[in-house]
Amino acid sequence: MKLIFMGLKNISRKWTMPIRDWGAALNQFAIIYGEDRVPL
Repeated sequence: MKLIFMGLKNISRKWTMPIRDWGAALNQFAIIYGEDRVPL
C-alpha cells in the first residue's frame, strides 16, 4: 500500500494536463449529492 501511495504521489506532482470534462462531472456530482456537499 505504501508503494502505491508513494507512486501516486510522485505521479501527481508531474501531472500537468487539465482533467477532461471536469466541469460536466462536477455538475453531475452537484445534482446527485447536492450543492452543499460538492464545492463548486
